[in-house]
Amino acid sequence: MKEFGSNFHYVQMEGNHTLKCDYPDAVYYATGRHALIDLYRQMGWKRLWVPEYFCYEVLGSMQREGVNLSFYADYPTIDEDCEVSRLPFENGDALLRVNYYGLRSRRDNHAIDVPVVEDHTHDLIGDWACHSDADWCIASLRKTLPLAEGGMLWSPRGHRLPAEPHESPSNHALAAGMWHAMRFKTLYLEDKIRDKSEFRQTMVAAEESMDTLELSALDQETADYIKTFDVLQWYRRKRENWSALSDIQSDKFRVLLPESSDCNPFSLTLLFNEKQERDRYRRALIDQDVYPAILWEIPAGKQPLVSDFSQRMLSIHCDARYSKDDISKLRSIIIGC
Repeated sequence: MKEFGSNFHYVQMEGNHTLKCDYPDAVYYATGRHALIDLYRQMGWKRLWVPEYFCYEVLGSMQREGVNLSFYADYPTIDEDCEVSRLPFENGDALLRVNYYGLRSRRDNHAIDVPVVEDHTHDLIGDWACHSDADWCIASLRKTLPLAEGGMLWSPRGHRLPAEPHESPSNHALAAGMWHAMRFKTLYLEDKIRDKSEFRQTMVAAEESMDTLELSALDQETADYIKTFDVLQWYRRKRENWSALSDIQSDKFRVLLPESSDCNPFSLTLLFNEKQERDRYRRALIDQDVYPAILWEIPAGKQPLVSDFSQRMLSIHCDARYSKDDISKLRSIIIGC
């Protein structure tokens, strides 16, 4: 592979085990945040409790759409059950819980006396997602599958779901541009074109446009792609790739491990001892065409432990777009840095 990380290029993985097999009644949206915004509106909630460790671009766009947010302390290495049990819920509240990086095992929601929504973006087919007892679940599909866009909403408890929205013209243009850019990235990785700007600018613009995109259904190309994409095969290969990297050891960081064998890790997630060492390591990876992600930048004013975790973590993509030889090369780079 010419480079690792960043946006997906165009990948085909057709097969029989599609998302429809696990979630036959799900409603699809252009983005995961659209699913949550639509549910909030339809249910008439007055407030949504969300973890402080989250993507604040998403939370900002939700607030602009009228979602009233309150925050509680949660991040990947804390026992969030204790935090949830202390929340001062009121009538009209709902709670969002997150399976960070696909590392958490199943949580029980029976003792929570407000509606619960779970975010399974990072592991769509793990034990928690497939056997959830939440009222509703959401996911941003494009974060973990090679799609131009995509969000999903379903109810493990069989609750009523909003009607699927219509596709907006602005979303149609956004998705068409992203699919085009993904195909151009494939050509770049195959050395058929040399200039990254031919697709990179389109991808960056599309990401920025999603912050203000009106509520919309999936574009037709994405809807058709999902009908044939073998999600089980994708996750099996990703798990194999993660396993080939998960035993890497260092005195500067540790690899975050799943709570059980039923989890599907989203990426190779490293937690460094110090922010300075994380930043140096990140620059060294980029110098070798490995583009890790920081999930996420936390604004000032949040719990110190939440901000500290954000400043010491690094996410390295190792999903099924990469072959065994690619992962062997990536492993050497990670160890060498």
